[in-house]
Amino acid sequence: MRNLEDIKEHLLKEATLDEPLLESSEQKTLLLGATTDAAGSLLHDHDAISANDSVIKELTPKPSGKYKFIRSVGFGGMKAVIQVKDRDTTRNVAMAIIPDAADRPQSDINRFVQEARITARLEHPNIVPIHDIGADVNGAPYFTMKLLRGRTLAAILRKMRDDDYKTLKEFDLPLLLRIYVKILNGAAFAHSKKIIHLDLKPDNIHVGNFGEVLILDWGLARFIGVAEDIDDNYDGEMITFPGTSASSHLTLDGVTKGTPGYMAPEQAAGKNRLKDERTDIYALGAILYALLTFESPLSGRPVNEMISETIQGNISFPDAENQKRQIPAALQAVVLKAMGRNPEERYQSVDELREDIFAFLGGFAPKAEAASSLKKTYLFVNRNWLATLFLITLLLLILACSWLALLYYEGILQL
Repeated sequence: MRNLEDIKEHLLKEATLDEPLLESSEQKTLLLGATTDAAGSLLHDHDAISANDSVIKELTPKPSGKYKFIRSVGFGGMKAVIQVKDRDTTRNVAMAIIPDAADRPQSDINRFVQEARITARLEHPNIVPIHDIGADVNGAPYFTMKLLRGRTLAAILRKMRDDDYKTLKEFDLPLLLRIYVKILNGAAFAHSKKIIHLDLKPDNIHVGNFGEVLILDWGLARFIGVAEDIDDNYDGEMITFPGTSASSHLTLDGVTKGTPGYMAPEQAAGKNRLKDERTDIYALGAILYALLTFESPLSGRPVNEMISETIQGNISFPDAENQKRQIPAALQAVVLKAMGRNPEERYQSVDELREDIFAFLGGFAPKAEAASSLKKTYLFVNRNWLATLFLITLLLLILACSWLALLYYEGILQL
């Protein structure tokens, strides 16, 4: 990674070589200021990528003058995201770039392009849409996508954890479950295309201002059955990580890739060959856990402990007195099934998980709950309370009439 001054120098070089992003000295100053903002957002690091890199050679060159830089948006992993204006469509879009592309190994460049191509295949209302993929004048890859307005699910849950009254009132349990169903819809579609996300978590779920729910950041995604470029035959020996719980929301990279608390045991152990749809289902269970408790599973613990507890399958809900709100036992059962230690113990498809959520929303007992006959009877009455009330009233009326008739027949009651 080159230093800040080098990056500034190359950003100015980009301003000269590729006019579309920077036109005035004011805009250049704005961009250079973005290199030190809280998000760490940057434009490309623009030393030319080798012309021999086959992935880059496949990409269409970015048309000169097509995009105009607006502002820095954010930074995460190896990606930076900026807001640009597409002059052809006259709309603002988000552009993902690699700030230090020239210093990155070819595997990182390949993964960046793969993320864009995988996401572009997933045209679904609950998956962020990709508009364009290409390479700039210096050979650095980029892709553009929908510019999102709203907030992440993680931001919503943080406000709820902090007892923000407005957020708690707006996002009641039924609404959170409707959001969750949309997440399930997007994941199910990806699985139907034989693609698994491998980093599903509230930080990667966008909730828009008009009901939009989008799954973001497909950087770890892979096709089911396709080997990864790192240790696909790793045998699962325990891995140690530096750091504390403060970094537990970050995506780890290396033999173990994913986010502590949301990684399935096989993912946490580095058993890459075992990853499949059920690995995502574990993460979906962890998201439901967060929706119910406003906390990530195993939150507040050092990363090493989170990884160890995940591998051992030690997942539990907070004690009743420590819960922010009452958690239905039925949904606890759904979470624990989705987060089973072994893939065979989990739901075998997102459809199965979604059916249990629909069952709960409809007033039925989810299969995961294994409800008793008494519980099922209670739920039946609760679903059909008006009809039940009518039948009870009718039964009482019939009994009363029968009793009066009996009294009359025995001469006790005279009309």
